[in-house]
Amino acid sequence: MTIELVKAIKEAESKAEKIIRDTQQEARQLLRKAEESAAEIKQKVIAAAEEEARVLLYAAKEEAEAEAVTLREKLKAAIASLTAEANGHLPEAVALMKEKVVKSDADH
Repeated sequence: MTIELVKAIKEAESKAEKIIRDTQQEARQLLRKAEESAAEIKQKVIAAAEEEARVLLYAAKEEAEAEAVTLREKLKAAIASLTAEANGHLPEAVALMKEKVVKSDADH
């Protein structure tokens, strides 16, 4: 009976060692799969973020260009208004300058 008991203990130890080896192997495979999955997810997140950045940049560029057009139109209108106002004062300015020139010549 003692020999059978020793054999049973050795067999149990052998089974336990195999279970440990198999479990360690399975754990390594799961870890490898998890690392691969994490790498894939990381690449997808990076690609999505890059695409979103491109879309946002394009939208910001379009908005800036539209705002620039609006500002250009406002500046053109302001320039036209100032030019018209200056042109309206041109006859008065010319008359004033003639008067000064005439007075200056008369004084000398």
